Amino acid sequence: MSINFLPKEVKFFDYLNLQAENIVKAADCFKHSVKKGAFDEETVKKIKDFEHEGDTLAHEIVDMLNRTFITPIDREDIYALANTLDDILDMINSMANRIRLYKLNANEENMIQFADTIDQSALALSNAVKHLHDTKRARRVLDHCIEVNRLENLGDQIRERAISHLFETEKDPIMVIKWKEIYEVAEGTLDTCEHVAKVIEAILVKHG
Repeated sequence: MSINFLPKEVKFFDYLNLQAENIVKAADCFKHSVKKGAFDEETVKKIKDFEHEGDTLAHEIVDMLNRTFITPIDREDIYALANTLDDILDMINSMANRIRLYKLNANEENMIQFADTIDQSALALSNAVKHLHDTKRARRVLDHCIEVNRLENLGDQIRERAISHLFETEKDPIMVIKWKEIYEVAEGTLDTCEHVAKVIEAILVKHG
């Protein structure tokens, strides 16, 4: 196995940026599908393809870590960032699959708010990752992370409101179980976005 002793700064950050952009595409597809109300086989496959692409990028980053002696930022930070970004895609894919499996009409007020919030969070993370390599833009990166934190707090409020409304209005206990699960996965997706933001903030502190 050949080991490259020179920093591969551009390559690592380029791959992380591709990961973040892929999440934006998946979140946008999810948002539009929610507003349509339907997750047909084609839509679910499209989101699954984004998830597969995320897996491939994460594996390629790990492979590069194994073959590179000197990295632009700490190896554990690159590894954590690659894997937590991949986790977001896993959760978006999980929501799409469950909505289709449960035959739910996703065009519902709380779910629309969740989808919009996840989409905004994905965009903020993508902007943070895009400028992570540029130490002169650390303040801008931090601002994007703060926005992700704000959106996660908003997600908590949406979940509480959604579940409260669900218990008040839905008489079918099976539907209560289904929707409660979807809401919790949606809120968990925003939690994972916040986790990525914290990884980025930790990188900024180390290299500030």
